[in-house]
Amino acid sequence: MDVDNEERRAGAPAVASGRRGRWKRFFERAPGLQLMAVYWVPMTVLIGLPVRWLFDRQESLDEAVLGAALNAVSIGPALYLSRRMAGQQNARRDPEGYALREAMRTGTVPEDDAVRADLPGYLAGQRRATWAALLSILGISLGLILLALVAADNEGFAVLFGVVAAVSVAVAARTLTRIRRLETRAP
Repeated sequence: MDVDNEERRAGAPAVASGRRGRWKRFFERAPGLQLMAVYWVPMTVLIGLPVRWLFDRQESLDEAVLGAALNAVSIGPALYLSRRMAGQQNARRDPEGYALREAMRTGTVPEDDAVRADLPGYLAGQRRATWAALLSILGISLGLILLALVAADNEGFAVLFGVVAAVSVAVAARTLTRIRRLETRAP
């Protein structure tokens, strides 16, 4: 039973506390690159691999892992597009987080004083999370490239995961540039 049941029935927002609250807040405020880094391996192992083996049991393990990881790559653009389409819904659910994300996306300092006060901490957290996501995706991509070249002897998969790594570097560079520009504009 939830602690905040009475308040929730009255229409008050739930108080996010503890580890569950921090993760929920992360998933609501994280950009697509960070979500991709968090979701890629679990989606590959828990969904992509079993589905591939369900339909093609003759495939070797290394080719099944490569194919499942490539299928799971599609979550990156899907997360980006779903975040862009649900803008107004996110603004109603988390107005402060939406204002911070919009400030980072547009490069403008928010008008609200409370949001402006939270901006330096948010940008520092986004910088750390972007670097962590980039290093995670590059490590995963490098492992998959090596798996493709050494175990599966398949250059096609290696090229595709190289493209994934390059796109991730470009997205991270764009995000870090936006963060740096916004930090210079913020008081």
